[in-house]
Amino acid sequence: MEVQTGKIISAQKAPTHFMLASKIVILVATLILYVMQMLIAVPLFGAFVLEENWGDMDNARLSAVGILLAVALVLDLVSFILAIIGSAKQEEPKTKMTVIIKALFIPFFLINITLYVLSFLGMLNPFLMWAIPLVMVIGVCLTYAYMFMSSWPDIIYMIIYLIKNKRRPKPGMVLGIIFEFFFVLDIVGAILINKAYKESLKENV
Repeated sequence: MEVQTGKIISAQKAPTHFMLASKIVILVATLILYVMQMLIAVPLFGAFVLEENWGDMDNARLSAVGILLAVALVLDLVSFILAIIGSAKQEEPKTKMTVIIKALFIPFFLINITLYVLSFLGMLNPFLMWAIPLVMVIGVCLTYAYMFMSSWPDIIYMIIYLIKNKRRPKPGMVLGIIFEFFFVLDIVGAILINKAYKESLKENV
């Protein structure tokens, strides 16, 4: 018991450079995604809702959207690598930060749904209707990628934490990890993981 206690306490007091950096990278990627979203939302909202020209979806704007999306995906990969390193070092996972990040993503997903509805309305003509299924598939895949981007540092950490400490996972931790794979439920999963992890530390002190 003494060995386990010392192990957990040392993990809490160890530097958290990689896990913290992983969460900060996700925060930066989130801000970039909001900027990308606004480049699309502003002209669509102006045209469909206010019937005013707030800018066209020209090549320059579309190029900027593509660049920002690529940067966000690269940051996503960087956060994944940092999470693996931090998890292997058993750094404190900063699970509370994940809950905050998930909350910050809520307006993003609501705006995303509105954008897809406006896009579908703009395609309701014989020449563009063929593209609706394609837009739906791309939209769902990208949105899922954004959601999962904020989930996997905790998922990676919990799996490695349980394996290294040879612990039986708590029901809340297992349920939280499962919820992290689903829209809307992912924020509930983050809360469950945060709670289960904090409880597991208290049990060993």
